[in-house]
Amino acid sequence: MKSTPRFMLLVLLAVVGVKLSEQLYRWVAFRDERRQVGELRERLLDSGAELTLSRAEARRRRAAMEAEDRVLDAERRSLLRYNRISNGGYLPTAVYDRYKAELERYNRHVVERNLRLREYQRAHDRYAAAADLYNARADSVRDLATRMGEPYYAVPSPLEAAVKRGVLKPEP
Repeated sequence: MKSTPRFMLLVLLAVVGVKLSEQLYRWVAFRDERRQVGELRERLLDSGAELTLSRAEARRRRAAMEAEDRVLDAERRSLLRYNRISNGGYLPTAVYDRYKAELERYNRHVVERNLRLREYQRAHDRYAAAADLYNARADSVRDLATRMGEPYYAVPSPLEAAVKRGVLKPEP
């Protein structure tokens, strides 16, 4: 009976020794990979912060475009009322000057809107590029961590990266 607790203690010590030696081996064998993961993680944090910023800018610009499109639609409908006034495609002289001024204003507004559309498209392109870069770096970190035997390595989300980089303030 006395030998059973000693045997169990010996087995426990053997298991602990094996696990410690495995950890020590992994620590020594994967030191270069750990350094690479650290460097990749820093770049991933930068990418995540950029992704968060570019997404916010693209959303802001899209909302502005939608509001501007509503205004343009109202202006277009206002111009259509001149069709009801026209007689055989001709407007009375007194009304034509007002129509021409409204049409010129509408056309200038369309040109301005199209400039803002290009700005929105550039913002969206920056967002798409930032998303691709973030995903590629996140995949690289996961792949390297898996090769090191840590398949559940915590990869920060873009929002976490933005908080770590000081781009966003953490929520309480």
